[in-house]
Amino acid sequence: MKQMILALMLIFSTLSASAQTSKNDSIHEKFFNAKVRELVYRLNITDEQKAKFVPIYRQYNEEMRSLWNEARMKKAGKKGGNKDAKTGDQKDAKQQRPQPKSLTSAEVAAAKKKKIEMQQKAQNIQMKYLDQFAKVLDGDQLNRFFDVEKKIQKKIMERKMHPKGKHRMHSAKMGKHQKGQQGKRPQGKRFSKED
Repeated sequence: MKQMILALMLIFSTLSASAQTSKNDSIHEKFFNAKVRELVYRLNITDEQKAKFVPIYRQYNEEMRSLWNEARMKKAGKKGGNKDAKTGDQKDAKQQRPQPKSLTSAEVAAAKKKKIEMQQKAQNIQMKYLDQFAKVLDGDQLNRFFDVEKKIQKKIMERKMHPKGKHRMHSAKMGKHQKGQQGKRPQGKRFSKED
């Protein structure tokens, strides 16, 4: 009987883990498709270019994503887990924050070196794909590609950090005269090409 319960628990945990993985893959695919749509729009990529561009960009995007995930994991590992050792529950957000302390010059230098190393790794990935992008994009598109991609990524990160529900709560507190000045873009339009 115990073996049967154990087997059912194992099957259930495996199924829930695979469901979580497929959910994450679906989310990443949605973000990727949104980035592609935005790049196509902002760089005026033709359908013919898009057919060649998307597979290259997918590989590039995956390498960059794994690089940033690696950096995030190292950072999270250094800080330690956010779970309570006894219960395994998530700790309260206020309890997670370390008390401010002044860093030594050596600690600051080490942190800056790690940041520069990550930037160099990102630049190496960009260099690796630059020639491939050059075969698909024209000079103007290629010249603007990395800047536009960086701006799109920044917008995505801002939206992840400030979900719609929280932002709406803040705007509801604002006076009527301020609501019209928020600079929201009209529904159905893309980011402006100047962004």
